[in-house]
Amino acid sequence: MDKRYNPQEFENKIYKRWEKSKAFTPKRLKKQKPFSIIMPPPNANAPLHIGHAMFVTLEDIMIRYHRMKGDPCLWLPGADHAGILTQVVFERKLADKRKTRFDLGRKKFIAECMKFTQKNKKIMYDQLKKIGASCDWTREKFTLDRKISSEVLQTFIELYKNGLAYRGDRLINWCPRCMTALSDLEVEYKEIKTKLYYIKYPLKTHSNITGQKRFLVVVTTRPETMLGDTALAVHPEDKRYQQFIRQKVTLPLVNREIPVIADKTVDPEFGTGVVKVTPAHDPNDYKMGLKHKLKIISVINFENKMTKAAGKEFVGLTSEKAREKIAETLNKNNLLIKKRTFL
Repeated sequence: MDKRYNPQEFENKIYKRWEKSKAFTPKRLKKQKPFSIIMPPPNANAPLHIGHAMFVTLEDIMIRYHRMKGDPCLWLPGADHAGILTQVVFERKLADKRKTRFDLGRKKFIAECMKFTQKNKKIMYDQLKKIGASCDWTREKFTLDRKISSEVLQTFIELYKNGLAYRGDRLINWCPRCMTALSDLEVEYKEIKTKLYYIKYPLKTHSNITGQKRFLVVVTTRPETMLGDTALAVHPEDKRYQQFIRQKVTLPLVNREIPVIADKTVDPEFGTGVVKVTPAHDPNDYKMGLKHKLKIISVINFENKMTKAAGKEFVGLTSEKAREKIAETLNKNNLLIKKRTFL
């Protein structure tokens, strides 16, 4: 007898015997309530990791328990093509060869991505079998199977017919490199050191006492978006600014009149207590814009460059370059009070 156990010598044969005997393929019995689990399909862009082993073990325990009780049990395995995440992983591999998706062209790139996915799917399924997952492989699913894609399309059509799917303007996460929308689940936030810009917005009315021009000071980390501002907002109970609610200010550099509104979501403790509202470029501002029926003016396009709405001086600049130039222009016009580091 060998001193050490060699799993390769036995376990592959055992699993094949399980599959051949259809031990994991349930028979539907009319009088018995079935027990089923749809495996959360792992992303087919890399081998499985310890996290996958954990959920597979827990699901396997449940499915085997019910199988031993005599219940008809289905554990449905599958894999997810993972969309943009798989594209990013595959593009990194192309980069190692000093190539991009544009070198391949659209058709070949999609075909190569599919090959990459199918190769990883096979590796993942082999791993699942290696740890003894008692899945019904005769029913295995892939998220790009024609039948599944057809069901997704049919479901969308039904949603549309029932008035639950419609086309409209909405703020989304956008990647200028991948040129695609990203779901909230695909976005990772991190805190970075940045600058706070203190900017003067001239009020349309002058002081009743001195007759001098007055300003409201806004603090922002993104001066490049100010060109799309459609309001300033203050907290309705902030006594410093109650007199200015419903008044107008002139948007610097654009010279467009915008209102001062009151909204309880404004934090009076942040900055000066006055915030700019840019519905096209901030999720909180977007909600505020809908609530107060503000215009949505997009000044940054899909390529992360300034649009015509940003004005002739800034159109075509990247948002980063525009930030620098806007700060310089504000400073020349005595509208930038200061900037300081913020984390």
